[in-house]
Amino acid sequence: MRHFTSDLESLSFQSTNHQLIIIDQHWIIRSCNRAWQHGLHKLLSYAACRHNHYLHLMEAWSAQQKNGYPSQIAHYLRHNVVPFSETHTYDIPVTTEHNEEKWFRVELTPLQDNSVMDKHLALVAHTDITEQKKTELELRQALNEARTLYGLLPICAVCKHIKDESDEWNSVERYLEKHTSAEFTHDICPECIRRVYPKYSTILDHPH
Repeated sequence: MRHFTSDLESLSFQSTNHQLIIIDQHWIIRSCNRAWQHGLHKLLSYAACRHNHYLHLMEAWSAQQKNGYPSQIAHYLRHNVVPFSETHTYDIPVTTEHNEEKWFRVELTPLQDNSVMDKHLALVAHTDITEQKKTELELRQALNEARTLYGLLPICAVCKHIKDESDEWNSVERYLEKHTSAEFTHDICPECIRRVYPKYSTILDHPH
């Protein structure tokens, strides 16, 4: 039964779409699945892919990034995580060779099997969360735009145009269409009918 379970675990390890590696306490990659190998070559140069030291890989990632965030994560892991005693989760932004930004959620989990406890091994899973991050950004932008409808809005005392966050003056219709999902259809109110079209005002006083 144990042999069958091992085969099943190996099959699951290789078949999942999540990028998985097993590292030891020296941050050496002891094993990886096909998804990791396939994904790594999309994100790093051939020379960088040959690293078998996980933290060096992250530093190679960082060399390709504008913010250097993977290097900061590598520094934290190097000084705070070994020996592996608890799960750590962090998000890493990566810019591909095609200048496309992708995000990965990384989970480092100690392997608790009694047979390998003395080897200080950990499983590291990289999950692509790019679409989730894009959705979060869109929601955050929508929330920020909605918040602009609260508080003070600069409005012209004469023409009633509104000054937006770019210091541009917009009509009320354009401002609301830009900052909300509202659409406009035009009508004319009774007071304006009486003022602009007085000869039709009797219709208002004697509706059918």
